Amino acid sequence: MPDAGTIGLVALGLLVGAVSAVTPFLPVEAYVIGVAVTRSPTVAVASALAAAVGQTVGKVLLFYTARGAASSRWLERLRERGAKEAAEITAAEEAGVEPPGGPVRRALRPVGRWLKRVNALGIALLSGRWGPAVVLLSGSVGIPPLLAIAFYAGTSKMSVRAFVVACLVGRAIRFVALALVPDLF
Repeated sequence: MPDAGTIGLVALGLLVGAVSAVTPFLPVEAYVIGVAVTRSPTVAVASALAAAVGQTVGKVLLFYTARGAASSRWLERLRERGAKEAAEITAAEEAGVEPPGGPVRRALRPVGRWLKRVNALGIALLSGRWGPAVVLLSGSVGIPPLLAIAFYAGTSKMSVRAFVVACLVGRAIRFVALALVPDLF
């Protein structure tokens, strides 16, 4: 039976994992490495697995947030306004007149078009059969960032089950590897 200190470290790993999943200001990796350096490999791995569960819970919250926002009335109005502005710009360009908006807005249009393409590509990739592999890669390696992937996955057609499994396995691989690194030296 583990002692109270070990149970506390595992519970803290769960909490740090969940909080760090939704904010970039608390890196869970630092917690996992700290436990790995100061405790036995068994405690370090248990804390790492708890952190992976906490991270997955936090990322699922982001996933559901994005899924709910994608169908919100506010976002629908925002999309309609953007479509209206795009139609006005297109009509002005076709008529040969200066599009509305001023120089800064005109300068940012190519960036907006690029971001729309990247967004569409990300959602399409996560909606297809490679979606769980992208989440697994992101969870284990950190590229692309899992924070962004959780939002993209929430707006895609990916099932919650596929997201949870891929995220949990990816995070477990990453954190257990970090927990075992100090023992290699």
